[in-house]
Amino acid sequence: MKRTLLAMVMAALVWLGAISPAWAALAEDVALLLDTHDCPVCILSGADLKGADLKGANLKVATLTGADLREANLSKANLMLAYLDEANLTGANLSNSQMNGAQMPHVNLHGANLSNAEMTQVNLLEADLSDANLGGAIMLSVKLGTANLKGANLKGANLRGVNRSQALFCNTIMPDGAIENRDCE
Repeated sequence: MKRTLLAMVMAALVWLGAISPAWAALAEDVALLLDTHDCPVCILSGADLKGADLKGANLKVATLTGADLREANLSKANLMLAYLDEANLTGANLSNSQMNGAQMPHVNLHGANLSNAEMTQVNLLEADLSDANLGGAIMLSVKLGTANLKGANLKGANLRGVNRSQALFCNTIMPDGAIENRDCE
């Protein structure tokens, strides 16, 4: 009980930006996630989860700073309010996942499948979304900043309330199916 309360307080402070997570993954949290797929408020910073099958996993309010999730299957996962700064999700499957309120400012999502994901109020300020599939994603009030969306597929995505003025677009399929090439060199 005390551990859960402490983890919730720490996660809230991280999410609010009051502190930066500098702790390493807890071995028991990694084991719990891999065994049960139910690890809310877990500390998984720097965890090696490359290629892990985490379909439908509950990672609500989890801390995954710097975690290696390359090629992982996180389809239908709950990552609401999760902290994924500097996590590597290259080629990961996040289709139909819920990431509302997640903090992902420096995440690598190159080539990831985020089709039909719910991403309302997600921080992607400097994320790499190049070649990612965001088709049909709900991205209301997402913070893109200078995110790299070169080669990304946004067809059918809902980008209401998203400022796209600084994001990078080249050979990017926009929500209406048009190709945007404003940042091609």
